[in-house]
Amino acid sequence: MPRTPKLDAVLADAQDAARAALARHVPEAQVGDHLGVSAEGDRLVMHRFEAKRRGYAGWYWYVTLARGPRVKVATVCDSGLLPGENALLAPAWVPWADRVAPEELAEEKAREAAEAAGGTAEQAGDGDESSAPATPAEPTTTAESAEVDEAASAGAPESADAPAAASDAAEAPNTDSDAAAHDDGAEQTRPRRRRRARRRAR
Repeated sequence: MPRTPKLDAVLADAQDAARAALARHVPEAQVGDHLGVSAEGDRLVMHRFEAKRRGYAGWYWYVTLARGPRVKVATVCDSGLLPGENALLAPAWVPWADRVAPEELAEEKAREAAEAAGGTAEQAGDGDESSAPATPAEPTTTAESAEVDEAASAGAPESADAPAAASDAAEAPNTDSDAAAHDDGAEQTRPRRRRRARRRAR
């Protein structure tokens, strides 16, 4: 049976030293009344103070003090915040696989299966396109190219100026025919003028 440590009187009376140690790191308004002291070992004690920190109902501040043999001065070992018996605690952490609903798990599996199927279909489509043979271009021989050149030269006009000359000839007036028509008209009008003059003389 383990031996119960004896409460050291010097350390138990060092309440002010324990509060001063807390004041170095914690606002004074968050440290409440002294809740007690307990022996943690030989010449090692823990002082507890009420925690007035928002959101930490039922918690307490602690400060551990120790001293060496025949030493009358307390030394601060540790300090912090611990939950009490009626402390408000966060719920225990539960892994996601244990807290997920069955229907959510089924939806997740269905989505993963659909994504896997879509990736397989895309890979298959890419493979079909790559495996399709390319249509080769029909080769053109020297004899065929020569025949095409001859046919083009036979059907082509002799001169590019021929259409322009034909259009100019069509647009140019026929001066010879116009002159002949003018002479015939003159001959026809002259006898008529002479007849009229003779009639006037009678």
